[in-house]
Amino acid sequence: MMPPLDEAPTSAFLILIVQVFMLFCLFFALLYNVAELTLFALIILAMGLGANVWSRASLNHVECKIVFNRTRLFPGERLKIYIRAINSKLLPLLFKVDFFAPKAIVDSDAGQWISAETGLLWYQQYVFSREFFPYKRGVYDLGPPMLRGGDLFGFFFRTKEIKDRFEIVVYPRIVNIRPITLSKREFYGIPGTHSPVEDPVFVFGTRDYQPGRPARRIHWKASARYNRLLEKLCEPAEQEKVLILLGVDQFDNEPAKEDFERSLEVIASLILQMDPRRIAVGFATNGNILGGGSRLIPISRSPLQMASILEILARVEVEKVGPLTDILTEGYKIPGGVSSIYFAYSRSSLIRSARAFLKNRNIPVRFVMAQKSNGVERADDPPEKDTYYLDNILIPENRNR
Repeated sequence: MMPPLDEAPTSAFLILIVQVFMLFCLFFALLYNVAELTLFALIILAMGLGANVWSRASLNHVECKIVFNRTRLFPGERLKIYIRAINSKLLPLLFKVDFFAPKAIVDSDAGQWISAETGLLWYQQYVFSREFFPYKRGVYDLGPPMLRGGDLFGFFFRTKEIKDRFEIVVYPRIVNIRPITLSKREFYGIPGTHSPVEDPVFVFGTRDYQPGRPARRIHWKASARYNRLLEKLCEPAEQEKVLILLGVDQFDNEPAKEDFERSLEVIASLILQMDPRRIAVGFATNGNILGGGSRLIPISRSPLQMASILEILARVEVEKVGPLTDILTEGYKIPGGVSSIYFAYSRSSLIRSARAFLKNRNIPVRFVMAQKSNGVERADDPPEKDTYYLDNILIPENRNR
């Protein structure tokens, strides 16, 4: 959307053709010694020239800072934008700022310009604030802000564009879902914090190296960074380790995009259910990630794990970048004792190949389909006992939202 246009001079006396006419009036007034006309012409010309010069200097030493109460949020949460204007000079000015926000942020059909206007005296600052409630998952660029400064009469304005852009990340909506049962895989036999055996896969921190501890516990990269010996802190063996997979195949047609969003909402809600149960979670997808970044989050119980997965869920698109099995084999070794949940649109040959891939690695899998297949099922399709459907997982009030 094009930014608002600069206003034309608000007085007819400041239009160029009128000012040229006033120059002729001044010339003839001086020529025939008409004092009143001379004074009138000088006032009008001085007003136009002064306002023009004033507006040219209006944005010098003017600063505009834009701050958000949060840059990552869930749909329906409050997004508050603070716009702070600071005039660091003696010359007062009329200040305006225009800031474009996309439609998913401001809940309009085509987005809108957020505008604010105030008069700034010498060395004065002013803070505007606006509130919005984003309603749709995604990553949105706000800005760049357009600053406009002019004389206090509002006759002329000058425009200045700030190059800063601001990114707002909206996570998938959290919905009420029914639980998905998993096949438990206990890697060391005794689950959770009761286990005397630490799982080397799950490193959640570091501490100073304790004498007598095995050298394999040393975190060499962290030790080199902080110039002292540090050892890894590993969690005890967990009862459940889950790898959540999202295949974007077949979601790329328009009717399926709503199902894609519903799948993301179920994944986000599922992760939030698993976190308090101390389930180690990983995530992988073959969808394009907006803004770049990894499509695979290794299984972990780190404090930032849930935020990392939610970030990918906000950025993932239905555009496919390759087979999901290739992403799982590129530089990542799936640890033992893992169960998997595979989200897909419907049964297909890709689902069968993924099932074979996981079966060869002794990884039990549950499938969550967005749609039931209308065709004839093959013998190597996942059995119904291993398959869920979105309509069965979602609580009724969340199915059509």
